[in-house]
Amino acid sequence: MYDPIRGTVLRLLCGGSVAALTAAAAMADPMPPETSLSTIDHELLDRDALWTYGSMDTYGEAPFLTDLVSAGVLPPVEERLPTEPIIYLTGAMSDGVGEYGGVFRHVSGGRPEGWNWLAGLHQGWGGVNEAVQECFVRIGPLWQVKGDQSGPLPNLVRNWEWNADYTQLDLQLMEGVRWSDGEPFDTEDVAFWWDDNVQDEGVSARMPKEGMGEGTTMEVTGPYAFRFNFTEPQGPARIESLAYIQGCPGPAHVLKQHHPKYNPDATYESYRTALAADTVPPVVLGAWVPVVYKPDEAIILRRNPYFFKVDEAGNQLPYIDEMHFKLSTWSDRTTQTVAGTADFSNMENPGNYVEALKQSQSEDAPTKVQFGPRVLSWNLELNLSETAGVNNDVDAELRRLFRDKDFRVALSHAIDRDALGQSIARGPFTYPFPGGFAAGSPYYDIESTVYYPFDPAKAETMLDALGLTDTDGNGIRNLPESGSDFEIDIVFHNEEATDWKQVDALVSMFGDVGIRVFTRGVDDLQNVLDSGEFDMAQRRHQWLIPTRATCGYLPISEACPDWHPVGDDGNRDLFDFEVEMVEAMNAFQSAWDPADRAQAARDIQRLWTENVYTVGLVQAPAALLVNKRIRNAHPGTPVFMFDWAEEGIIRERLWTPKDEQLQELLPGTIAEY
Repeated sequence: MYDPIRGTVLRLLCGGSVAALTAAAAMADPMPPETSLSTIDHELLDRDALWTYGSMDTYGEAPFLTDLVSAGVLPPVEERLPTEPIIYLTGAMSDGVGEYGGVFRHVSGGRPEGWNWLAGLHQGWGGVNEAVQECFVRIGPLWQVKGDQSGPLPNLVRNWEWNADYTQLDLQLMEGVRWSDGEPFDTEDVAFWWDDNVQDEGVSARMPKEGMGEGTTMEVTGPYAFRFNFTEPQGPARIESLAYIQGCPGPAHVLKQHHPKYNPDATYESYRTALAADTVPPVVLGAWVPVVYKPDEAIILRRNPYFFKVDEAGNQLPYIDEMHFKLSTWSDRTTQTVAGTADFSNMENPGNYVEALKQSQSEDAPTKVQFGPRVLSWNLELNLSETAGVNNDVDAELRRLFRDKDFRVALSHAIDRDALGQSIARGPFTYPFPGGFAAGSPYYDIESTVYYPFDPAKAETMLDALGLTDTDGNGIRNLPESGSDFEIDIVFHNEEATDWKQVDALVSMFGDVGIRVFTRGVDDLQNVLDSGEFDMAQRRHQWLIPTRATCGYLPISEACPDWHPVGDDGNRDLFDFEVEMVEAMNAFQSAWDPADRAQAARDIQRLWTENVYTVGLVQAPAALLVNKRIRNAHPGTPVFMFDWAEEGIIRERLWTPKDEQLQELLPGTIAEY
């Protein structure tokens, strides 16, 4: 049975703690006991029970596509599908083979930057990205797989093979996959993804240049085959880097003409913005294609007639014809889903939990609410750069303090996490977050977690020892070198109540130990972080799986993480523990024994929390809300585990009975190119 607290991967493998902790860690307090609110409970499956590859004698399709074939608009379905499509197996579906038609309604608080995801643009989050992108492998559905069979699931790459010393990886693509405009997908697209985006320093690709390991090269070995050559032996976890959001190719036949390498009149900025949000329809591999975009109103997507997956009956997926994204706010996503005017929400705003639970208890409530483990966490990120964003002597003095572990520990002791949690959600929802992996991560290990709890007296003693005393008697500590009042700013995203409520509480808590805090709410937090012009940033910390978006958390590249950027001079002085965490990450990537991967993850957790790499705040469970008319929304789906629920729930296999389907806005249509 699934254990929601500790996840699936290590449940069978990582009992026991690290062999020893440092003396400093041994003196820290243990984490308090956690009470889970999770209601997730389901049987796990063999990995081969999810899907397979194969050909069928006949295939089915949405009825209106048959009409378009008859009219000569589309080729027959068997010509649109690959030689051996992915076949979703009925045994892994909660409600079985579905019916065609209907609408799936999302509400999103994001806004699409554009459709060139190769250049790092997002499509608005909230499920749009995953609706249009397909990646080499998948990890989102691993929540359904037995822990001892974990590992990346095949997708566009159907199989792979290592050489004898694990320094070479050969991958085989599906043959016959087509883009939504009917053009073939092959290794030309793979080469463009790797050579002209990941490896091109002028492009801010989602995968950093060293994202497959330092010195790794890629070569095309055939129209459907390619190879990675590594400088050191690797493990199976390395392949996880080819999942969403890093390993998702884009259409070379569309984008090459905009790239500076192929177009002398192009710039990297013009390439980045070549496919603006209002340039619809984009060419995609995903199950749905955006066909309408109205800024701040809606995105409408229609089914992709070239989608490369079917069910066991041979019916081309997806089942649902049309997908809507109402562009509103993240809080409104939950409100509308609870009310039944939207179909899906990752409930991530704790302030809504109590009311959502109340409304869902009614027998005629339109929505099912299911809480999972604590996977939402928030932290403070201190700017650890000695030069980036340093404009004067006071800035430089602050950065020296931020780089002092004792100062970071003192900040942790100044935070009353119980009060902080109650400020965002009354009740038993929150739990202290020490940093690193959240409690709901399959890689979280409580014994490897170093915790510096609320102890204002200890915080004041440590601040005094750092020379931060109130020399002028105004109640604010003074900096020891400049004598200035100790004033720092916290930058945060101003849209979410969960963020500004925490920041307001932190102002008071830090004030109680003599630190004056100014708050700076912004619309575009990432832009501020990229500039380096900040002291501290408060935001949600979302690291559950070491191989997912690693660059967002560890200094595996000059581009990351945001709170320890490279200076204008191109230099960065990494801490010894940062180097050790990168080494542990490399060990994780190269390990074949699951116990060795578990140990590497525990090492990262210990190093992160012992050194207060970020100052953890609180963590909370998330709840998945799905309209009751939606079928195959598996009740075991977590909001976030290996990936977000939009990926984990496998939306292409969702369906609605005919008598419960909603009217489509654009019936009988597909994207026109």
